[in-house]
Amino acid sequence: MEEVARHDGRDGTYWTVVDGEVYDLGEFMPKHPGRGLLKLAAGRQATPLFESYHPGPSLERARRVLGRRTRHVGSLDPAEVLSRGNPTFFDDVQQRVAERLRERGLDYRSGGWIMATEAVIVASIYAVAWYFRAFDGSYLAAIVGGVMMARMGFLMHSGNHAAVARRSIRNRLCGLLMEYIGGSSIIWRHAHQFAHHGHPNIYGYDNDCEIGTPLLRFHPEIPHRPWHRIQHIGLAIGMSVGMVKWLVSDVTHLLRGRVVNASFHLERRTLTLAMLHKVAWGSVHLVLPMVVLGPLHGVLTTLVMLGIGSYYMEGIFIVNHLQKDLVPPNDRHWAEQQVMGTTNWGSASRWSNFISGGLNHQIEHHLFPSMAVHLYPVIAPVVREACEDHGIPYRSFRGFWPALWGTIGFLHALGWPKAAGVDRTVPREGSSLSAE
Repeated sequence: MEEVARHDGRDGTYWTVVDGEVYDLGEFMPKHPGRGLLKLAAGRQATPLFESYHPGPSLERARRVLGRRTRHVGSLDPAEVLSRGNPTFFDDVQQRVAERLRERGLDYRSGGWIMATEAVIVASIYAVAWYFRAFDGSYLAAIVGGVMMARMGFLMHSGNHAAVARRSIRNRLCGLLMEYIGGSSIIWRHAHQFAHHGHPNIYGYDNDCEIGTPLLRFHPEIPHRPWHRIQHIGLAIGMSVGMVKWLVSDVTHLLRGRVVNASFHLERRTLTLAMLHKVAWGSVHLVLPMVVLGPLHGVLTTLVMLGIGSYYMEGIFIVNHLQKDLVPPNDRHWAEQQVMGTTNWGSASRWSNFISGGLNHQIEHHLFPSMAVHLYPVIAPVVREACEDHGIPYRSFRGFWPALWGTIGFLHALGWPKAAGVDRTVPREGSSLSAE
């Protein structure tokens, strides 16, 4: 892996590992519609990434293309190959979902045009809200802008997962909404698509386990501190500045070439463009309102907008993985880990699916990240059946508020380790400890 990791794009070469075999993606990359995803795989073991982004019948075709159109470099040292696990569940759920879509006359991106249309509408409303906030000092416009920021957060999530369209340009444009709301799609892709989706809720791999550390304790393997006893209250307050944190932390990660457990290499042009996006956003959304409205109202209207956006978007995010019994064993197949490290709320509900941008169907999303989110209510029943048939718990709360209450209870339990039955020296390999 040390040799593979050196070919992460820094010298113009892109090696990746799929099923223990090493491939050079360099010549094939410009021809592939998901070039950004291929760059994510560079220098890494990318079997989960490869399999999850080629759902259903396309997987075998993708394997043939990988063998024919890339250069096979060699085989990875067997001692370093990540555990493959038993693929029986993965094969079965893929087949069941493909059959359900075929019965309904759908494919994996049916309805993607809905997200593309929403992106145009939401971005337009956001621009109008910015005008009235920046030049009239309207706090109502700030609130509307915050709601639109959250909606664009959901849309960029689909865009960066290549779930909007087959054509990469539409996915890329929706993905760039991350820059439009002050974040960085580059940082997000490495932290989310690789680290989080690759190993959900596994400490040392999934960056989301370590958010706010050491102030917060989101995982039982994080050492306990006395202040964690009030972390469920601290999180409720801290969420208000979640988007503000982007402006600083993204810059730090870009300059370091690392976001917690995921390192990456950026070309100078890409790094410069990412920094310019940050400067442009700060100029338009903070400096200009301060000049027009004065420092007080200029800052306050921006903070109101960011606070509303943070509570809406992060409120949806936090309930999906911060629940008890969601630490999957390391040796299980990646598809089983996705289910075992995740919970839904409002499964098969189209209304909940719309409100959350598809993130209430987190199990389905982790199994099929490139699927249009409007299809999750369609496939949720067959995914649940497959999980039950294979003895894998399919966890779903009736609605958002019970899920939020579960998150609060879990964080409270982690803050009191004796009550939670948590040992701070949990072995990582094969661990299935939960804070119960």
